[in-house]
Amino acid sequence: MTIPLPDALIDECLVLKSRKAARAITRRYNLALKPFDLQCTQASLLFCIARGGFQSISNLARQMDLERSALTRNLAVLQRGGMIAPDQTGQGKTQIFSLTAQGEEKVRQIAPVWQEIQSRIHREIGTDNWHATQQALALIAGIG
Repeated sequence: MTIPLPDALIDECLVLKSRKAARAITRRYNLALKPFDLQCTQASLLFCIARGGFQSISNLARQMDLERSALTRNLAVLQRGGMIAPDQTGQGKTQIFSLTAQGEEKVRQIAPVWQEIQSRIHREIGTDNWHATQQALALIAGIG
């Protein structure tokens, strides 16, 4: 049985389109990061930790717009991999992590790969679409 629905319900659905786009981008980054045994969420997390500026796990979760449980799982993977270590000054929700020497080396290795992926996508969609996409994503992220 089918239910008649307006075409726009699917054809213009932000949920479907944003998830489809996110999966396509995620696949591209994950494929490039596979030789480094990282997923794109873990690489993004390493970049955020490298940049610093967060005072707690909760603050980092807000900065990355991740659920705290997802962030905690990814932090555990990076910690087991020897790329991050807890700062000794905080505990629990106030815990802060920093890169280890191995984490710093991993960031140096993956940053050029990350930049190349960004550049490739930029070239594929063109500068105008690149800037429009960046603006649209920022705008949409701000409504949540």
